[in-house]
Amino acid sequence: MKPAIPFRPILFVLALLVLSACATKRPAMEWRDEGFSTVFDNILIIAAIERSTRRRVYEDEFVEALETLNVEATPSYELMTSSLTVSRQTVEAAIRGQDIDAVLVTRLLGVKEEEVYQPPTSYDHHRGYHRYYLHALENDNRAYYRRFKVLTLETNIYDAATNQLIWSMQSESIEPSVPRNLIEEQIALTIRTLQARGLIVAKE
Repeated sequence: MKPAIPFRPILFVLALLVLSACATKRPAMEWRDEGFSTVFDNILIIAAIERSTRRRVYEDEFVEALETLNVEATPSYELMTSSLTVSRQTVEAAIRGQDIDAVLVTRLLGVKEEEVYQPPTSYDHHRGYHRYYLHALENDNRAYYRRFKVLTLETNIYDAATNQLIWSMQSESIEPSVPRNLIEEQIALTIRTLQARGLIVAKE
């Protein structure tokens, strides 16, 4: 007779998968100026990130994703140096004379630590030569806590002509081992939501 399939570890893995999926498929919070109906055609992309390399990666990825929809976009590092603080004055100076109608800013809002309890794995005991082996398996599957970080990101889009906030979204994601995965997921979620709200439209 085969040892029973451990059910609790499966629940543990499913819990992590659900957390991961929910964190990136929909916004945790969203707001929009319902009185604004203009579609944006040329967007300045700003990643308010301290590391210049990650800032460039995020902005370049975002610009490329928008270009697949034939929506014009410009990475902020082409118009602003990494040493400049993102403020109304620096952004207005950067877009002056440019054909930009919207400014999109993404920043890390916060980091919190979560943990999931991993209960010990249990197996059916059997008599015979394999009893010692099963006992060893039990000892190797003790209970523990799995800790991970949850990142809260905020993305705002402003009307370049008036500097008014038009749309805001907060999303939560489990910190991945590969930062690029988080970048791709965040960009995909943002673009999908902006399309659903009619703020950007794919062009032929």
